[in-house]
Amino acid sequence: MFEKLLVCLDGSAAAERIIPLAYGISQATKGKLVFLRVVQDPVESLTEEERLNDCARQYGAQLRIAVSPDPPRAIRAELMREQRAIAALTTHGRTAWTEAIMGSVALGVLREAMRPVLLFKPQVNREAPKKITTIAAALDGSAFSEKILSYAVRAARSLSARLLLLQALPVHRPRAILSHEEEADIVESSYLHRKAAEIKASRGIEAQWEVLHGEPGDALCRYLKDMPETLLAMATHARAGAERFVMGSSAGFCVRHAAVPLLLYWPPLRN
Repeated sequence: MFEKLLVCLDGSAAAERIIPLAYGISQATKGKLVFLRVVQDPVESLTEEERLNDCARQYGAQLRIAVSPDPPRAIRAELMREQRAIAALTTHGRTAWTEAIMGSVALGVLREAMRPVLLFKPQVNREAPKKITTIAAALDGSAFSEKILSYAVRAARSLSARLLLLQALPVHRPRAILSHEEEADIVESSYLHRKAAEIKASRGIEAQWEVLHGEPGDALCRYLKDMPETLLAMATHARAGAERFVMGSSAGFCVRHAAVPLLLYWPPLRN
């Protein structure tokens, strides 16, 4: 995993704040680093090309400039050409990118990438970490949430990071979502213990685990706020459009509030 990182830039300083993280991951995994700048007008690229080339040389990255009025489509096209690449982008930028998670850009990339996407929201006095020492996989007892596990395991192995399984039990959790067997596992606090044992048996990697309490998004963010070198891995999808995704889901909450970067995966329907 992380054989190639495609860092998506928009010309803003905010978008470039993910570069140290992407660089650190590429160094740890001996992967390739590619900077992708999508512009609507070729003239726009001329004003930035020299600076971007300097930046790319500084980080040992390859620079690609794509001309397109549709940033998500341009990024998807690059990902289709690079089947083993992971897109990396911040959730704040300018012009069309300003919408990021709250609009079409990151949602479009997430939905079409067919693989996880690395996201970071720049915050005041909080920079992206330069290395990752913990991969925290957020689970909720459902088969859907477990779709992130194979990627989390691969990421932990690639980065020589510890694997941490997290489950947040909300106070008023709807009980009809999970099967009786899944519900029993959670009540007995054995679900994460069982998953850790399965990972050790099938993947040969140790997994620590922790059960949290509270609304999932808030509980995850509070737990990880003092663990800056953590990558939070989650599966997500929009059940009722982008607004519901952003405002209602745990993943949306973490995108907006987590002090750590995320590895977010939108599984295709056929999975």
